[in-house]
Amino acid sequence: MGMGMLVRAGRLLGHWLLPQTCAHCREDLNPDWSDPLCGPCRAGLPQARPSFCLRCAEPVREAGEFCRDCSGGAFACSLIRAAFLYQGPVPGLVHAFKYRGRRRAAEAAGRWMACLLPGLPELSGHDAAAPVPLHPRRLRERGYNQARLLALQVGAAAGLPVLDLLARVKPTRPQWGLGRDARAQNLAAAFQAGPAARGLSVLLVDDVCTSGASLESCAAALRRAGARRVGAFVFARQTLQPSEN
Repeated sequence: MGMGMLVRAGRLLGHWLLPQTCAHCREDLNPDWSDPLCGPCRAGLPQARPSFCLRCAEPVREAGEFCRDCSGGAFACSLIRAAFLYQGPVPGLVHAFKYRGRRRAAEAAGRWMACLLPGLPELSGHDAAAPVPLHPRRLRERGYNQARLLALQVGAAAGLPVLDLLARVKPTRPQWGLGRDARAQNLAAAFQAGPAARGLSVLLVDDVCTSGASLESCAAALRRAGARRVGAFVFARQTLQPSEN
């Protein structure tokens, strides 16, 4: 039996012992299928397209506009772009790699982000990619930082080193379910950056942006440490309910 046949036999045995299902629709996946989503769900990923806020990628009515929160403001994170909208198969995929231990789902999400990066020339010109960090306790629980897995794929596609420039020094509540002001308060002084950030233009990478509070808090820490510019690229853009905007 050749090496290829042995690998396939091992894959089939693993699939029989622990069948892999689509992260969204939960249909069984073919043992030879490497993606965490089935074909139809993969095709249904909603790409983030204009019209969105020129700064934060929040959907807006007309192209070339800023959203209400970004209009006329000054931000440490100067630009946020997203690969997809937090709709359709995206929530299930994100839940799979954040809460169901499906590390390969994050790696696939990073590859899909990397594929869309050439269509976002405004994100070019950075010196390094930096993942949004987890608190050490959360990292021990999860076993990996999903943002770093995304950043490794994005960095490889963009030719950027992936640097762990940030530390999360304060445990925080999960951001979901919090309004915009509560999100910002929850993240106050949560991140620190060291001197390695000095003089760099940094591309932050994370899984989901809702209000942008996490990215802004990270960017502020980087700027305090001497970074000259900070932008962000996320897997998915979620929109707060209108009452919370």
